[in-house]
Amino acid sequence: MMKQCIITAIFLPIYLFAQDTSSVYDQKLNQLRKHLGIIENAEFDSEVYNTLVERLDSLGTKDEQLQDGFEWGGGKAGFEVYIKNNIDSLMAKFKMVILNPDTLKFLPEIDSSKILKVIKPDTASLKPVKDLTAKILPKEEIKIKKQENTKKSSLSGLRLSGNLGKALLKGVSLSSHSSYVESSFFIRFPYGINIGSFLTSIGYESAKYSFESSIDTVGSYFGSGSGLLLNINISKIIKIGGEKVVKEFVVGTQSYDHGSGFVAGYNLNLILGKLPFSFSLSSRFNTITFEESGNSSYWASLSAGIGLDL
Repeated sequence: MMKQCIITAIFLPIYLFAQDTSSVYDQKLNQLRKHLGIIENAEFDSEVYNTLVERLDSLGTKDEQLQDGFEWGGGKAGFEVYIKNNIDSLMAKFKMVILNPDTLKFLPEIDSSKILKVIKPDTASLKPVKDLTAKILPKEEIKIKKQENTKKSSLSGLRLSGNLGKALLKGVSLSSHSSYVESSFFIRFPYGINIGSFLTSIGYESAKYSFESSIDTVGSYFGSGSGLLLNINISKIIKIGGEKVVKEFVVGTQSYDHGSGFVAGYNLNLILGKLPFSFSLSSRFNTITFEESGNSSYWASLSAGIGLDL
């Protein structure tokens, strides 16, 4: 009984080590099979032999042990002995990981929590979010709002203004005439084209004029002139007053009650905060060719008023 215990104590570790070594060897064989493109646990036959020789040749390696061929080298049994004796060198040549039986079983487990840096949020700078409630509007209210937005966008840029002004400078044929304060009406349509830094749009103006003669033999002129104007916003070029002052240059033709001619001038519109109103200061230089006499003259006027801006 004592002899059996001693024999068991001697040969049991050897047997367990052999089992462990055999397991590692099998893993190495499967690694080699995988590298050669062979299924796991496949036999090392002549096809595997030829594949191994071709792989070694591709690396520029000639193994003298394989020069006799598969059959003359001992066939399957001789090839398996070769593999067993040279498994580590083959894996090194093919740059595969060589498993160590002494360390394979006892590799320590790595705690990823010790490697990865734990990022904690800065709760001190975080503040609670208030009022995340979403207001759902009824379909009728949504429709009304869409209509309002459409109207606003289609009328954006429209200006309606009324001014009172007087001619301050007159041509020779009108120099002896007296002028009075007269009204004018101006429309800037909500459609325009951007040309570089200028926003151009179309306008319409109707303005009264009065030139009363103190001489009986010289006629007086009381009437109005109207016509389309080219309205050019030059606020991006002349930045005096900032965005609160809209600066416009106007030019166009005029049809008068006593003839026809041209008009040119400027508008300075002072925007009143968020209100859709503005004060305006305007100047005009008018030319006229009288129908009856064919004579020409001119006058320059200054006016002020209020406008509605959409």
